[in-house]
Amino acid sequence: MSPEVVTLSDSMLFSALAIALILGCSWLLDSRRGVDRIIFGSILVVMLSNYLYFRLTKTLPDFEWSAYAVWPRIYLSFELVVILYTVLSIVFFFRRTDHHGAADASEALLARLARQPAVDVFICTYNEELSILERTILAAKAIDYSNFTVWVLDDGRRDWLRDYCAEVDVRYLRREDNAGAKGGNINNAIRQTAKETNAPFILILDADFAPQRAILNRTVGQFINTDVGLIQTPQFYYNADPVQHNLLASKAWVDDQRIFFDVMQPSKDGWGAAFCVGTSCVVRRDALAMIGGMPQETVTEDIHLTYRLLQKGLKTRWLNERLSVGLSAESLSGYITQRCRWCLGTIQVALLRDGPFFGKGFSFVQRMHYFHGLLFWFCRPFILLLMAAPLLYYFLGLPAIRMEPEAFFLYALPMVAGMWAFHAWVSGGRSLPLFTEVSQMVSAVPITIALFHALLHPFGRPFKVTAKGEDRGRVEVIYPIAGTFLCVIVLTFVGMLNGPLLGTYNDLDGFSVAWGMVVMVYAFVSLLVCIELPREALDDIEFPLERQGHVASRGKSVPCTFDTISIHKARMTIQDEVAFADMRLGDLLIFTPFADFDVAGQVTAMDRGRSGVSVSIVGIRDRRDAWEIKKTPEEVRQKMVQRIFSEMPEVMPRRAYPLAAGRGLWKRMFARPSVLVGKLEQHTVTARTQQRSRKLYRPPFISRRTPLLQISSRNVAPPLAE
Repeated sequence: MSPEVVTLSDSMLFSALAIALILGCSWLLDSRRGVDRIIFGSILVVMLSNYLYFRLTKTLPDFEWSAYAVWPRIYLSFELVVILYTVLSIVFFFRRTDHHGAADASEALLARLARQPAVDVFICTYNEELSILERTILAAKAIDYSNFTVWVLDDGRRDWLRDYCAEVDVRYLRREDNAGAKGGNINNAIRQTAKETNAPFILILDADFAPQRAILNRTVGQFINTDVGLIQTPQFYYNADPVQHNLLASKAWVDDQRIFFDVMQPSKDGWGAAFCVGTSCVVRRDALAMIGGMPQETVTEDIHLTYRLLQKGLKTRWLNERLSVGLSAESLSGYITQRCRWCLGTIQVALLRDGPFFGKGFSFVQRMHYFHGLLFWFCRPFILLLMAAPLLYYFLGLPAIRMEPEAFFLYALPMVAGMWAFHAWVSGGRSLPLFTEVSQMVSAVPITIALFHALLHPFGRPFKVTAKGEDRGRVEVIYPIAGTFLCVIVLTFVGMLNGPLLGTYNDLDGFSVAWGMVVMVYAFVSLLVCIELPREALDDIEFPLERQGHVASRGKSVPCTFDTISIHKARMTIQDEVAFADMRLGDLLIFTPFADFDVAGQVTAMDRGRSGVSVSIVGIRDRRDAWEIKKTPEEVRQKMVQRIFSEMPEVMPRRAYPLAAGRGLWKRMFARPSVLVGKLEQHTVTARTQQRSRKLYRPPFISRRTPLLQISSRNVAPPLAE
């Protein structure tokens, strides 16, 4: 317990000074400088050490074989796991790499070559719908590189996909079984392509990750460094993950992997321990040959690949640039399935004889980085103990921590405030209290179950593909997890009434009430995440452009702002009031939302209040494609998909906006889901059948009698400045 000489006012003053120091560090230090990260990180390590010493020496009862003595030690054991993970994270943050210069040099080197090195682009697919696959396939075809071949690796053996690949002129591969899951699929492709192209480099893409045009120019030239076996780029998404979406924070908070990709991986790269994440990476074919191909022994072949390469002296380089965009898990069940697979795979790799713990050829730092990644999953049970601790105190009188208010202000509060402030600072504002923790809480129960199953039976489990393209047109409730959080809320409230609020056990009541209230808040927000809001159809997603340009209307060039664009329509704000007044529904407008890409659209709606115009896209001309006009629905759709997804504007936030996130959460708490999302029509994304013909979406306001659009160089709006 706290020393008797320390009063509550003294401890509160000390806590205020410590928090002021933390805020001063956040304000005065620059997270981009290594020295500043060391200074701030060292201060936090001291705070954590001080708290840990207090916990070990002052908060535990004398040991005896009783629940009163054993329970606090169980809780402390898992708390130590979290503290160790945090300390290692802080130390690893001391280093950080930036390979933008190497990427620039790669572009310059490749531009000087008479013939660029050949690249095989592998698109791995199993059961994804064409609405998802076409984005990756068409974007891959648009890569700005002169010597590459696109291969679709179909582990689902679908004839309609084979026909589609022939239609869009990409190569198609299938095999007779699914042995080795994704790793086996890639190994089959390595063998088959070696007979034809045998390209020295391979770009690996998941079915739902569309490469950006520069991905090969920014990476291939970096392999001039012979120590590099693989170059990994981060995953970016064009849709909100379930936590963002269900808390109305898709424009106010980052996806839960952003800190890992933008902060943790550059730091791991600084220590030579960045690892492959399975998609949007370029690997040397000879490096794969050195290790016997893509690993197949685990469900996370990506991280296993990195450690196999490390044994051969080849490292994974992390290029922190946005060179692909993908589809995040659309449902909470898919989100959880994905993370449970990662948890299982991390344990599987750790247990292998050639893995980072038992294998040869790894440095101490490389082993510690893998240990750090393993600790991430072992932190999940601590979340469950955090929720259970107040209940055990209320109903059984078993405190997890014996802490008086004076001790809380002296040791615990400065440490918690320091962790929040440091994570927000070192992540460049990507971390946000409450939202960050909730993203971990919603999956804590299933991951904890998966964790213990993996420890008991780590191998022999099937590879589970994350569901994408699901029907998300209605409100759905994940009842098992939602019920868990509801029980926590009810029991915590009843426990408070039963004990601290209407009775008295001992002096720990005030601390237990505060703990219980925090648990109820987190459980309530997590419960909201489990009530899933509908999503719009994938084809209806509108991407923000916010670009200045011109639109050709009635023979005149009119300045405008391109607000949003989707596969089928665009929205813009006309900046000339006279020209806007002359526009009518049904008018044909010609504009250039992307460089060298002219679009013709028919006006379908007008907003007189803000001079806004909505158009349905009915024709396009890609000046990079021989200036050929595309007017049929199939051609227009394919070109729009290709251009949008190969040059995707950045649609998701790169940092957190606390006020906006708070407003969204407040609205989510007090409004019905149907009110929040409007009346969305239910939609079903269906796979293309074996027939070659395909029914395309045709906006109802475009009549078959509409004359074919004629686009000439005289009436095209000037292209946007890039």
